[in-house]
Amino acid sequence: MKTMKHTSPLAKTLAAAGLAGVLMIFASGLPSAHVHAETQTAASTDQVKAPTAAPQRVTFKTLQSKEKWLETDIKIPVFQGLADTKYQDQLNDIIESHASKDIAKWEKEASEAAANAEQNGYTMHPYQLTITYELTSDGSDDSLISLKVITEGMGMNNGDPRVDTYNFTNEAEARRVTLEDLFGKNYKSIVDTAVKTAIAADQDHYFANEDGFQGIGAEQSFYVADGTAYIVFQKYSIAPGSTGTPEFAVKLPGTAPEEKPLSAVLKPGDYYKDNNGKMMVPAARVLRQLQFDVKWNGKSKTAEISKGAVWSAVTLNKDAYALGKMAPRSLGASPAMKDGHVYVPLAFLTDILQLQTDQSQQGDMTVTAAQ
Repeated sequence: MKTMKHTSPLAKTLAAAGLAGVLMIFASGLPSAHVHAETQTAASTDQVKAPTAAPQRVTFKTLQSKEKWLETDIKIPVFQGLADTKYQDQLNDIIESHASKDIAKWEKEASEAAANAEQNGYTMHPYQLTITYELTSDGSDDSLISLKVITEGMGMNNGDPRVDTYNFTNEAEARRVTLEDLFGKNYKSIVDTAVKTAIAADQDHYFANEDGFQGIGAEQSFYVADGTAYIVFQKYSIAPGSTGTPEFAVKLPGTAPEEKPLSAVLKPGDYYKDNNGKMMVPAARVLRQLQFDVKWNGKSKTAEISKGAVWSAVTLNKDAYALGKMAPRSLGASPAMKDGHVYVPLAFLTDILQLQTDQSQQGDMTVTAAQ
């Protein structure tokens, strides 16, 4: 989302944006510029001051709809106290204008759906519209302010999310910050390589060939947090809906890489239970993300697995698993071929290779190397 520069005139369409059917409630007052306390005794005139409160860059405004078939939970960010007040006002107008247009769009769709439901005699469930935001960088580092606004409407079908991002400097004459500002003139090559590498490690969750990632665009959405730029793609743009809204982390130049254990994430559709209730997971997909080398021998129908001094092998339809020279053991299920992938019992990862697994309430399974 492109923010308006300081020198740009305020768009007339923003000033004239229709807000019919919208109630606006300002939800937070301005903080005091300074907070301090003083104490004084007969023996001393020294003053004791409490620390100055950090400036609150963003408050919020709540927007609501009068359309009975649209339920809303909308809090839009409102910037305050920026060095460039003209830029601040323009940006606040832009954000509110986007939200107002989204409300009008979903009011229209909800009203039309309700009329259609009544005409055809079926039950109408209210549509939903949610708008939230996150200030990911407050300007304390290099004066960079970064914000993302998440808009999601829910109608008859699956949710329709959108992520808008805003990046700018908090200076007397604010300016928009781009990926080129952060990574230099070779920014496209740097970011494209990072995104392609991440997709290659998890290709099954992304579109391929001409439908897949072709490179970042001139107006690529991103936000910054903790020395990292997060490259944002809208839902369905480079991946199926089950992947959600893809984000790719790219460390900013000059920041030390954060040491994190390698991990692989499996969605609920990526694993299954066999007829005996054993959880089966795709071996190569998981292990390659953990930097294991996996080689397939079609003649013996065996997958050889190695990483440093660690070595193992699994053979289709053979319930025997070993690590190095240890005696093979049964895990109650044999490796199986499904859709061109070799699946092994989850216990092979945890009990044989000594990997750790964790499963979220949504069913996502994360596999990491033991610490």
